[in-house]
Amino acid sequence: MKFMRQLTFIGLSLLLSVCLFAVPPAFAQLELKTLTGLWLFDEGSGNLAADSSDSALDATIEGSPAWVDGVFGSGLELDGVDAYVEVPSHVNPTDAITVSLWVKSMTDTWNQHGWMVEKRNAYIIHPNANTKNVSWPICNNGCWNKPGGWRDGEVGPNDITEWHLYTTTFDSATGEWNIYIDGISESSMTINKDPIDADDGPLFIGRDTCCDGRFGNAVIDEVAIFNVALSADEIQMMMDKGLSALLLTPVEPEGKLSTTWANVKEQY
Repeated sequence: MKFMRQLTFIGLSLLLSVCLFAVPPAFAQLELKTLTGLWLFDEGSGNLAADSSDSALDATIEGSPAWVDGVFGSGLELDGVDAYVEVPSHVNPTDAITVSLWVKSMTDTWNQHGWMVEKRNAYIIHPNANTKNVSWPICNNGCWNKPGGWRDGEVGPNDITEWHLYTTTFDSATGEWNIYIDGISESSMTINKDPIDADDGPLFIGRDTCCDGRFGNAVIDEVAIFNVALSADEIQMMMDKGLSALLLTPVEPEGKLSTTWANVKEQY
């Protein structure tokens, strides 16, 4: 009996060791340290949107947007007239990037060009006015010609008046460029491998600073920027769970491997 207990203990030890040290590669990049900025819009009032990353890029809310229900917690309804969010000046990720946000349009087609997430000399999640499509032009060794024309690869869902998660990625190591909608890669290309151009100015959410009057008429929630190109599995998890739950909410120890391991040691 003692010998069987020892065998069982050894077997469980090996199993737990594998679980503890084998980090699933599909989710290895979805963590706080890869965040450049995260604006959850869970304040519910006021004119500031806190940055939940370690970058201290608390944003200013301009105009008179309404605080409404979001996908996770509250969201911000932009009026298409003068409401937007301005993130303080910072240098964008260059080697790789993921930009993501939830959007629900207040109109059947996009009311204006280019306003979702805009850092004009580096990248834009660019809704294309009078369509349901978005494009993902980036500047890498030159602006507005990558991946080709600024509307190359544009894609969109059937109904933009419903909530959708728009996520875009680029990795200069591979040249892989993607537009994901609701966690699915709907547009993908391999483009040149130059890093994204560095833009040290502010970032705008809900406004395209190219031209007067380009303000989004939509509800937005959970805007995030990562300095890595997240995988499809990570983006799907982000969609299902929300970034606050995934990255900011403490996990109770009960049921975690550390607790299980302690229970095994105590038993044997």
